[in-house]
Amino acid sequence: MRADTDKLVLMDNNILACEHGIIQLISMIGSGYRIDINQGMDARLVDDEIADILSRLKWSRFIRFSCDQKSQIEPIRNTIELLGKYGVKPYRIFIYLLVTADIKDASDRVEALKKYKAINLYAQAERNERLGIIPDRMQLEFQQRYIYGGCYRNETWEEYCKRKGLKNGVVF
Repeated sequence: MRADTDKLVLMDNNILACEHGIIQLISMIGSGYRIDINQGMDARLVDDEIADILSRLKWSRFIRFSCDQKSQIEPIRNTIELLGKYGVKPYRIFIYLLVTADIKDASDRVEALKKYKAINLYAQAERNERLGIIPDRMQLEFQQRYIYGGCYRNETWEEYCKRKGLKNGVVF
């Protein structure tokens, strides 16, 4: 542990997958350190015991999870409910969303999660230039204006596109 700061940034999105990672988290309970796991943890690994541990930590900002596929929606919901049982409010939860070329998939994940009105969503358009994966205009629109702009809180992606006159990446 460090004596020159009360903040620790942990860059391990898989910290819940091994006993050593969980032991490290337990050791930080009551330590005075404010922690940040700056990547999305796997909500599928959160059970009652892990939710209790996460709720007892002092977080510098958010408890971060990722929801990159529809199959992760139920584990995210379960995790939000478990954390709530231990007093963690939804506004303390941050969800990373991968936005692939299948924007409907990302839109469905947003709709499934926005019932938790205070959670924070962060969209990231898929990019892997080495494999030739570059976000298109609609992925960027979804990421930058629909999610970052907070429009998702009041309208669906389809309603947003209609209001903006967007269809297949072009104004109609």
